[in-house]
Amino acid sequence: MRRSGVSTLAWGLVLVCGVLLQANDAHAVLGGGEETVQADQIRFGGERWQSVGSQVRTHEISLPDGSILKEYVNAAGVVFAVSWRTRLKPDLHALLGSSYSTPVVESGAHAGVASARMQQLRREPQLVIHQGGRMNAFAGLAYVPALVPQGFNADALR
Repeated sequence: MRRSGVSTLAWGLVLVCGVLLQANDAHAVLGGGEETVQADQIRFGGERWQSVGSQVRTHEISLPDGSILKEYVNAAGVVFAVSWRTRLKPDLHALLGSSYSTPVVESGAHAGVASARMQQLRREPQLVIHQGGRMNAFAGLAYVPALVPQGFNADALR
């Protein structure tokens, strides 16, 4: 009897891991369409608000732990920037998408341990990442320069 319980538990874990891995593919990422923002709201279990400006639509997702994600969409309906204020250091590969799991993300995102004094800025032609923080307070911004609306200052996003 105990043996079947272990195998049921193992199958349950496999099923949960499969669902979680599949869910990671559905969330909004840089370069993705605006329709994927709702997937982030569901994935993170947060509340979403939208504000509309002359060049940008901003989707803010407020998470149950007080963290906030903002996803910025250009007139073409493409997510061009993501910002975060979170308690835990975010997984940038999941947040930015597989298209941007380049050496820029790997060298800039996970080098060292974040502290109150540590600010990282990586400015590459295809991706800009600015992040920093300390325990229970991480903040950052990532954007694709080629997708930023003309005349819009992406460095001012927060």
